[in-house]
Amino acid sequence: MATDLRISNISKIYPGCIANDNVSLQFKSGKIYALLGENGAGKSTLVKILSGVVSPDNGEVFLNEKNLKLSSPLDAKKNKIGMVFQHFNLFETLSVFENLSIDATEDNESLRVRINEILKKYNFSIDLDVPVLNLSAGQKQKVEIIRCLLRSPKVLIMDEPTSVLTEQETEELFISLKKFCDEGILIIYITHKLKEVLSLCDEVAVMRKGKVVSVSQTQNERVETLANKMVGQKLAKIKKKINISKNKDEIFKVKHLNFYSDDPFETNLVNLNFSVKKGECLGIAGISGNGQNELFQILSGEIITPDTSIIFRNKEIAKLNPKQRREYLMAFSPEDRISQAAVPELKIYENVALNNFKSSNFFEKGLVNEKKIKEHSKKILSDFSVNTDNVELKSQFLSGGNLQKLILGRELITAPELLICYNPTWGLDVGAINYIHETLIKINDQEKSTILISTDTEELLKLSDRIAVIYKGKLSKIMPSEEVTPEKLGVLMGGGSID
Repeated sequence: MATDLRISNISKIYPGCIANDNVSLQFKSGKIYALLGENGAGKSTLVKILSGVVSPDNGEVFLNEKNLKLSSPLDAKKNKIGMVFQHFNLFETLSVFENLSIDATEDNESLRVRINEILKKYNFSIDLDVPVLNLSAGQKQKVEIIRCLLRSPKVLIMDEPTSVLTEQETEELFISLKKFCDEGILIIYITHKLKEVLSLCDEVAVMRKGKVVSVSQTQNERVETLANKMVGQKLAKIKKKINISKNKDEIFKVKHLNFYSDDPFETNLVNLNFSVKKGECLGIAGISGNGQNELFQILSGEIITPDTSIIFRNKEIAKLNPKQRREYLMAFSPEDRISQAAVPELKIYENVALNNFKSSNFFEKGLVNEKKIKEHSKKILSDFSVNTDNVELKSQFLSGGNLQKLILGRELITAPELLICYNPTWGLDVGAINYIHETLIKINDQEKSTILISTDTEELLKLSDRIAVIYKGKLSKIMPSEEVTPEKLGVLMGGGSID
């Protein structure tokens, strides 16, 4: 039986924000639909309404002309609506089978038979009895998909599904989604990767400021037209200049970096050696969970490792903490903007004050110079196009893109010689990504250096001069970016080797 999902005049209002403004859309099985929009466009709220996490203020949802009351995720499951979230909801120390049996309604023997049938049907290669923490990101995602398939869904919603996958795992996912579609499952695909939309989806709906502004066939679209619809204006094309750095001085050098931990959720690092030249961007690729977080913490001084040598501007800094490294003109932009880079409950100018450089004059004779901090904050908001001029605003009310601009601005306004950033555009919309990329390119144009640790291969290929891949705590050889392809990166990120 064909599936028809209809969203009729859905509205959801939060204090000071219309998240969904009279949204109406219709989806039918046999097609893969993309839902696009900037941060704050309303797509996340709409999907939460469909999955029962949020209730609308007005409007209705119909599945095959049945008016659904989706008051909880359980209601969505009962009505055959499944969702695979961007961040996996799995217990890492339990086995695959134990995870799948948690909310199952049948006995373990019958459940195992059904799971094995799904594995065989879709050619999924997963050991049901290994702990989830031993699986790759692609395998974990398949476990989440199997959990949905066990309920025989009519609708499957995929939220940013390729954000942690290799090129090969992404191809495997697309094959699976097309097979689900052919079998009559209605698929709604949420992503900020526009090329994926064009290669996978049949139709695309674009949301902006809570409203649906466009519904079209993907065959009639290009990356540029979709990007322009999302942001409501034409985006500038970004291209990095070729950096001839052969004869330039090394500004940063790491030798014999090792890190060992007894924590099963941390990754050991094994004998990492690399250097960065003046004006260069060194990209470090890898699937999330292969040691990037530990590497960032060591490079920023959050973790001090014995016997490691870190040379910056001809000085040994391996035993310095983050504040001391900043005073040597290093800067850091961590992956987690909320818990590592900013305090949401603090005002903008208070977050700016967290970086107290000797040259900032934020504190005089033991007293806070609030006027100086606010002047400094206003300059950051202006110089880095943060969408507010109110330094008294709490940071929690900034969008992801504006918060990231504030963090980068706070780091860069001190004119550091080296910026180390980890997934700087994670979860951002196309407009914010464009701005951050422009900023990173400008840094290199000014003969400053960057280390870009990222899970986004497209971003790395666009911004890096040289690229290495980290896999299970080991670093590949460093390659000139012009010699690297997405396919090569995908092989290395999956643990393979290339000639």
